[in-house]
Amino acid sequence: MHIRTLLALALMLAHACTLAQTADTSPPISLDDARAQRVTGKALKDEAQKTYEAERAACQSKAIAISCMSSAKEKRIEAVRRGETMEREGRKAEREIHRLEVEAKATKRAAEAPAQEARQQADVARYREKEAQRAVERERSRAEESAKLEKRRSKLAVEQAARNKRLEEQRKEDARRLEAAPANARKKADRERQHAELVKKIDERARNYAEVLKRRKAEEAARQAAAAATTPR
Repeated sequence: MHIRTLLALALMLAHACTLAQTADTSPPISLDDARAQRVTGKALKDEAQKTYEAERAACQSKAIAISCMSSAKEKRIEAVRRGETMEREGRKAEREIHRLEVEAKATKRAAEAPAQEARQQADVARYREKEAQRAVERERSRAEESAKLEKRRSKLAVEQAARNKRLEEQRKEDARRLEAAPANARKKADRERQHAELVKKIDERARNYAEVLKRRKAEEAARQAAAAATTPR
């Protein structure tokens, strides 16, 4: 019973393949149909072999075994032939479908080639434009950095010159002070000596003044005593 189902399916697929092959459109059948046809053909052969083995075993018990075996063989041969035909046609359809797919892809690539090339050229042009812009930007950045570096160098040079000038002036001042140190020491010693002499004179004048005051007080006391002695009581 199963083999009859396979035969019916095989006939349907073969008929569909024949109709598709007679049409002007392509592919002849779908890839799934071609694979199903090939698989069905193989299943048909396998089932034919199993059926033949079963019928051959059944023929052993019959009186006319030769006629029964011959009929079983013919059925097997016919089923195998149909199965091989289906497998062959299925493989052929699969190859044809693959060929048509390859041709379709090639045709599509050929049709899309001008647009693809145009896009690639546009991409290359945009890339080159961006690279040119990047180069200009890099050059501008290098110029700005160089200008900043030169400005810093100039500033450092001015600052270094100012420091050198201050150091030179300090060195000259130190040398002048060192050269003038003996004279300054002498002047200081003279000022101290003069101050000491002035202090000494002031002290001497103070002592003389104190002695004069003392003497005047003594003379005044003597006059008062003398006046008191001459005054009658």
